[in-house]
Amino acid sequence: MMVIAALGALALSEYEEAASVAFLFSISEYLENRATQKARIALDDIVHLRPDRANLLEDEGGSGGGEHVEIVSVEDLEVGSRVSVRTGDKVPADGVVISGSSQIDESSLTGEARPVDRKEGDSVSAGTINVGLTRLIVRTTSSSEDSAVSRLIRLVEEAQSNRSPTEKIVDSFARSYTPVVVGIALIISTIPWLIGGKEVGRHWTLNGLILVVIACPCALTISTPVTYAAGLAAAAQKGILVKGGAKLEALGCVRTVLFDKTGTLTEGKFKLKHLETVGNSKTREEVLRLLATMEAPSSHPLAATLVDAAKNEGVKMSDANGRPLLLDDHTILRGEGVTAILDGHKTYVGNVRLFQRLGYYQNLHPSHQKAATQWNEEGATVGFLGIDTLGIVAMFSVCDSVRKEARHVVQSLQAEGIEVIMLSGDGDGAARAVGKEVGINAEHIHSQFLPEDKLHFLANLQGYGAGRKKMVGGGSVVCSKQNELMLLCGDGVNDAPALAIADVGVAMGEGAAVAMEMGDVTLMDCNLEKLLFCMRMGARVIVTVKENIAISVVSKLIVTILTFCGKMSLFGAIASDVGVMLLVSVNGMKLLPGGGFCCLKWRRKYTEVQTQYNEDADIV
Repeated sequence: MMVIAALGALALSEYEEAASVAFLFSISEYLENRATQKARIALDDIVHLRPDRANLLEDEGGSGGGEHVEIVSVEDLEVGSRVSVRTGDKVPADGVVISGSSQIDESSLTGEARPVDRKEGDSVSAGTINVGLTRLIVRTTSSSEDSAVSRLIRLVEEAQSNRSPTEKIVDSFARSYTPVVVGIALIISTIPWLIGGKEVGRHWTLNGLILVVIACPCALTISTPVTYAAGLAAAAQKGILVKGGAKLEALGCVRTVLFDKTGTLTEGKFKLKHLETVGNSKTREEVLRLLATMEAPSSHPLAATLVDAAKNEGVKMSDANGRPLLLDDHTILRGEGVTAILDGHKTYVGNVRLFQRLGYYQNLHPSHQKAATQWNEEGATVGFLGIDTLGIVAMFSVCDSVRKEARHVVQSLQAEGIEVIMLSGDGDGAARAVGKEVGINAEHIHSQFLPEDKLHFLANLQGYGAGRKKMVGGGSVVCSKQNELMLLCGDGVNDAPALAIADVGVAMGEGAAVAMEMGDVTLMDCNLEKLLFCMRMGARVIVTVKENIAISVVSKLIVTILTFCGKMSLFGAIASDVGVMLLVSVNGMKLLPGGGFCCLKWRRKYTEVQTQYNEDADIV
C-alpha cells in the first residue's frame, strides 16, 4: 500500500510527497524494530539459557587432584556422567551434587535474585550458575534435552507461537477492512476524473492515496502481538511460564481460584507429631521400621517424613537379626495410602478412609478414635498402620506448615472480588485449620477429596457457572465463560486430571518436569506471590490491548475525517501512521520492567555483563 501511494504521488508529480512516503515508511519499520526489540531480547535470553559445553570428569576415582577433565558438548553428556561446575560455570544438565558446597544462582529458572545453598546430595538444574567460591561435582540425572531448562525453552518457543483469540480477531479484521478501504480509494481516485476534470481529479486522487496510507494496518496489527510478547517476557523474567497469549489473556478473566492444600497452600514438608502403638503386638521401634519400609518406595512428601523419622530415632531397615524386611507387590492406593506384602503379611499405611473401607477403623478402641479426631481437629494429618492378621497396630499424625505468603495472596484475591476455594484430600480438621489460617471461608473448604473428586467438582462448578450466566445475561456461553473463568493451582502431579480441564491450570513444583508439561501456567518455584503477579499481568495485558486497539481505530477515523475535510496531506497521513504505531508499541512495552525502548542500549550492555559476571537484573 505504501508503494501504491508513492507511485501515485509520482504520477501526480508530487515528488516531495512520494519521497516522504518512502522515507517515513522506512523510518516506521526501523522504529517498529526498535520498539519490539526489548521483548525479543527478553525472550531470547531465556532461549539462550542452555549451556553449550560441559567439563566432563572421565575417571571414576574421587574428586581430588589429578582428575582428567574433558570439555565436551552438552549434547554428548550421558545420564550418570560426572561433571565439574566451577565458579561462574553453568550447570550443564539436571543432576545431584556429589561433592562440594556452594551457592547457585537459579534466577534463570525461578526469577529469584538471591542465590541458594547447594551441598552434597542436593539437586541442581541445568542453566543455573555456580556463583559461590567452591567447585561442585555433579552427577547428571537427565540428558541435556530432558533437562528442566530445555523443557522451559521448548515451552517458551511454543508460547510465542500460541496466538490469542484477540490477535486472531484483529488480524482477521485487518485483512477484511484493508481491501474495502483500498476499493473505496480506487473509486475516489478514478470517478472524479470523469465528472470533474483535471483539477478535481488530481485533488480526489491525492485524497484516495491518503486513504490507501490510512488503510495500512501497521498500528492495529502490531498493537496486540507486541503487548502479549511483553507480558509473556515480563512473566518469564519472574520465573513464570505462560503458554501463549491465549492463556495470558485468560488469566485476566479469572473470577474463581481453586487451591490444592498440600504442597500448594502449605509447604508440603511434614513433621511427625504423634506416634502411638495400638495394642501390644508391636513396639515403637518395630512400628517405625514397618512404616519406613512401606513408605520408602513412595514419592509422597508424607512418605519421606516417616522414613526420616525412623532414621532420626536410629531405627534400621532390618530386623534384630540384621535381615532386611521382604517387600513385595507395593501398590499406591490413590487418595488412601499404600499397601504391600511385608514379610508375608498384607500391610497397609494410609488415612482413615482406607481403614474404614477395610473395616479396621470400626474395631479401633474409642479412646484411640477420640485421639485421632483430636489430632485432626488440631490441623494434623492422621494416618494408621494396619496388618491383615492384627488390624490397626499403630496410629500417627504429621503436621505441615502454611506458606508464609499464602494468607496475603488469598486475601489479595478476595479483595479483588475473586472467589477462593480450597480442595484437600486430608480430613476435615486439617483442612479447616489451614483454611482458617489463610483466610478461606468455611463454606469454601472441601476435604477428603480424591483426585477424581476434584475433577468432578471442577466440572460441575464450570457447568453451573456457565449456565447461570447464560440465564441471567442472555449472552452466549463463550462470552460468559470468558467473564467467569476458573483457575486451579496445584502441584502438577496428584492434581493432573483437574489441571487438564480447568480454564487455566497453574502448576507448581520448582521446575519439575510434570509441572511444566501439565499446567497452562507454570510457577518455576513455589512462591504463591507469582500467581498473584501473573493474574494481575493478565488483567494489565487485556487493558493495554484495548487501549492500543482504541488508539489505532480512533486515529484512523480522525485522519479519515481530516482527509475528507481537505485538511490532510500524504506527509501528514504517513506521519500519523508512524506516530500511532510507535505509540501503541511503547504502550505495549510498558508491561516490561523499565518498559519502553529508551533503555535498549543498557539492556544489551547488561546482557553482556550478566554473561561475564553473573550479575542480577534487579541489582543492576
